[in-house]
Amino acid sequence: MINLAIADLMMGIYLLIIAIVDVHTVGEYFNYAIDWQHGIGCKIAGFITVFASELSIFTLTVITLERWFAITFAIQLNKRLKLGLAVKVMFGGWCYALLMASLPLLGISTYSKTSICLPMENKQGGDVAYLIALLTINGLAFVLISACYAK
Repeated sequence: MINLAIADLMMGIYLLIIAIVDVHTVGEYFNYAIDWQHGIGCKIAGFITVFASELSIFTLTVITLERWFAITFAIQLNKRLKLGLAVKVMFGGWCYALLMASLPLLGISTYSKTSICLPMENKQGGDVAYLIALLTINGLAFVLISACYAK
């Protein structure tokens, strides 16, 4: 559960950054837009939000699968997610979230396309592949979670 709490905290930090920029530039954002979107603050905010989103979605998917497995195989007590495997799975989730959040900093897409610092660039093939990968993985997670709760 600490993984989900950290992801939620990171999302709160992102929202706080965006709110502070909004308050600072109220009524005059057009004077600050280019500096904000191409500055380090937007890159940090973008990294934080993608990292938090991906870690949260991954964690919720793992929790849902673990609960589904525990309910489906309630009688078989030896069929449980062991701590060691859970640690490895969540380590993989952290690596995945870090990778997806880092790619825009490394030239695949960019955090400077929008004022809320989301990686929405779609000019090159790598940018489009990145967006498709994010949407596909998150969509599959949604379908998987929905299927587990529907059963």
